[in-house]
Amino acid sequence: SIHPEHRRLLSPGASPPCPRSSGINADDGKQWYQRRVREMVHFISEGANIVLQRLAVVLGMKSRMSFKALGVNNSVVPVTYAMLESRSISVQNVTLDCVGVERTLEDEEPTTWQLYFLNDGHMYTRSQIDSPVYMKIKSLPETFLKDEEADWVFPDFGKGRLNWEDDLEMYSLFLDRKEELKEDHVSYMRRHPELKAILGDFLQFLLMRKPSDVIEFAADFFSSYSSTAELKPTFAHSEFVNKSAIRTE
Repeated sequence: SIHPEHRRLLSPGASPPCPRSSGINADDGKQWYQRRVREMVHFISEGANIVLQRLAVVLGMKSRMSFKALGVNNSVVPVTYAMLESRSISVQNVTLDCVGVERTLEDEEPTTWQLYFLNDGHMYTRSQIDSPVYMKIKSLPETFLKDEEADWVFPDFGKGRLNWEDDLEMYSLFLDRKEELKEDHVSYMRRHPELKAILGDFLQFLLMRKPSDVIEFAADFFSSYSSTAELKPTFAHSEFVNKSAIRTE
């Protein structure tokens, strides 16, 4: 489990205590891990793994594929995909063709799975080599919708709510972009110290004059910095200040 405060993938320029770090969250006792982005190049999660195999079947891929995945001890290890020969199967007295994909996780003790899919991407069987567990569908699934303008089929899952904060990659990109903008803004203000002086003058005049129309007052104030602006009385829109608010000696 990755704690929300530590789920960020470290950018190549970051400086963590070590390239790989981990710890235990004091609140719920769950363990978290941090890794550099370059370690996660070609990484594929368990959810994306199923999608990849379905696409490989639907698109008729033949070549061998290699990626990275999490091993048994949460280490990043190679994972390979190889297409198996198609075969005919019978479900509810209906004969169908299915295509197989062999997935091998190159961990300390390699683990291999064989999955067979129907032509529309539905999984038919799933088994692990040297394991007695064998999964198989009992009835024919509903056929996927077909796009008349495309050569492949896709499921109609509907449009769901995007929980970007729960997505590891999107949350990491958000944090990276947030830090990038923050550093850029601070750097700009450091290079232009007159910015603080201008804003300080504006707020001081604003609080002293207390104009009824702040927008027009701001336009008057900043127009004085323009060499092309039309000449007009300075702070004309702050003339209707509450005279009783000004204390006289």
